[in-house]
Amino acid sequence: MGYRLTSARKAILEVLESADTHLTAIQIHEQLIPRLPSINLSTVYRSMDYLVDKLLVSISDLGLGSPVYELVRDDIHHHLVCTNCRKTLPLEHDQVATLFNEIELKKKFVITTNHLVLFGICEDCQEA
Repeated sequence: MGYRLTSARKAILEVLESADTHLTAIQIHEQLIPRLPSINLSTVYRSMDYLVDKLLVSISDLGLGSPVYELVRDDIHHHLVCTNCRKTLPLEHDQVATLFNEIELKKKFVITTNHLVLFGICEDCQEA
């Protein structure tokens, strides 16, 4: 599959490659300004739409008020998000793979998501 990677899109992929967390479009824009001073936020949003559409970047709602983006990697993983403190915990795909398979079989539905987010209360907040 061919991709049309403009300088902005390449720079966005590099920002996401070096990130150790999910980033909002605004955070990505802030990191791009030193490299591409003339880039505007609308360009970042359009580029994010393109990269999500091409399955190079995943978009998620972690309950932060803005969608967050992450580079799509080979290791499919998911997240548990505490609605109280907003702590995000990783959830490995093998922990939910059986559920995905059962849904696909019983509902005759092909799941294409690469990112499941479950909201709840973390252990620390339960004890508080």
